[in-house]
Amino acid sequence: ELTKKDIVTWNLLFDCAVRGVKLSKGDVLPGPGGKAIFTATSAEVCDGDSSRAAVAEAMVRSLERADCGNVDFGVGTAAARVPPTEEEWEDTYTEAQL
Repeated sequence: ELTKKDIVTWNLLFDCAVRGVKLSKGDVLPGPGGKAIFTATSAEVCDGDSSRAAVAEAMVRSLERADCGNVDFGVGTAAARVPPTEEEWEDTYTEAQL
């Protein structure tokens, strides 16, 4: 039987503490490099991280935008306790120059 017995896991801590998003045009976001073993279980923002919720929302929002057609972009994490607002999403896409 494979179940998690812990009430609080690093996954939950990460999902609660890392709600912010950063976008970049192309595949240019830094990866974890040699620190991958530590960043994989960190509850904090680290290079190479992508939040499941942020990636999903960025993908859905990109479908609504004409400037995202046939464009590669990376989705990274940013420290925040709440997800971006509509205005913050718009600013994020504008800053990424997609």
